[in-house]
Amino acid sequence: MAQQFECTQQDCDFMVRANDENEVVEMVQEHAQNRHGMSMDRNDIQSAIQQS
Repeated sequence: MAQQFECTQQDCDFMVRANDENEVVEMVQEHAQNRHGMSMDRNDIQSAIQQS
């Protein structure tokens, strides 16, 4: 089953979907750092991942 995460920051349309949860977490952490200058905790990301 695919895992999906959508960025909740205003005016950001980043969305990632993959079968591997670790891949989603890594891509979200990279996006948060590069686009928004912030770090995200793995547990916070995992709790926000949606099954699709």
